Amino acid sequence: MEAPSPNWKVQDLLYGKHDKWTRITLACKGKCFQIEISPENFIQSPLSFQMYSRHIDLMYVVENAAETAEDDLYDWVLAPFLPIFDQVEPSLTTGKTATLRDYLSPETYYFQLYFVDERMEPCYDYEVRRTLREPGVDIGDFALHPNWGKFTPETVEQCLSEGEYGYSKHPRKVCVDGKLCFLKESHTKRGLLRELDIYRRMENQGLRDDPQVHIPRLVGVVYGSHDSCCIIGILLSLVDCENLTLSCALHDEVTFAQQKKWEEQITTTVDLLHRADIIWGDAKTDNVLIDRNDAAWVIDFGGGYTEGWVAKEHMETMKGDEEGLSRIMERIYSNDGSQDGGQGSHEEEVANVTEG
Repeated sequence: MEAPSPNWKVQDLLYGKHDKWTRITLACKGKCFQIEISPENFIQSPLSFQMYSRHIDLMYVVENAAETAEDDLYDWVLAPFLPIFDQVEPSLTTGKTATLRDYLSPETYYFQLYFVDERMEPCYDYEVRRTLREPGVDIGDFALHPNWGKFTPETVEQCLSEGEYGYSKHPRKVCVDGKLCFLKESHTKRGLLRELDIYRRMENQGLRDDPQVHIPRLVGVVYGSHDSCCIIGILLSLVDCENLTLSCALHDEVTFAQQKKWEEQITTTVDLLHRADIIWGDAKTDNVLIDRNDAAWVIDFGGGYTEGWVAKEHMETMKGDEEGLSRIMERIYSNDGSQDGGQGSHEEEVANVTEG
């Protein structure tokens, strides 16, 4: 949703189909607001509850309508909070470099939204349980490669634009030890361990420094704290691509020279991976970046598959890579990026990473 005011932006939305519970998390002037709604909050307000339930149901049952339903929900339930947001004092930013810790641990306000006699009443929640849960994914005894750096949130600087706060948006472009990186957050243990294992194997087999291998370099990992075994995310060297995936690039006119260049770079990269017995795992145009020099970069080694690109029975196999690669070539030479398949079985990787 595009916020009607630059002072706030929705960060996350959680909701339940059956219990009709909702939590909206948003950023406002560098501070975090969590707003909860539940059926118990509706007091003599059957019409409001009916409308609320309809919003929740639409986010589940209407195909391709979830985003619109979310926007409609925000427009409705956040309206009584707008005066509150306008009065929020901005977080102090003068002379301070925002780190990842500022994003992970912002000043937070908790609210319950009540509906009383069909009128919305925001109430500060003094009794909220502030659970202390260690962020990140526990990797157990997985051995990291000695070439990788180990960082904590305090040592990862956010790259913010003027007017942005430490808690403004999900950190993607960051800086560690003077090096620009892309922060890829960890969401699942399986996906993270698969990605770490593949990068470790690439390090051990000398693929990291092979100029023909157009894949990310893993700079390091970010732990929750110095004594934590939970990884918040991995740091990849940044590519200057303006979020341009191959899928997006193919919506524009491309030359035959570009097509040949992308074909060669992608197929050579995948071939060298296969020679090293490494499988890409989710081959599709959304997992290829095009940088400012028109170079193609293969990304996302978290595994899974995407319907329409790789058959489920060939997920994370060389045959599956070959299927996906064949479809990528079809898209390149048909100059059409619009036929991407459905949702993948893992969280989509945000495009803006990597260059060796």
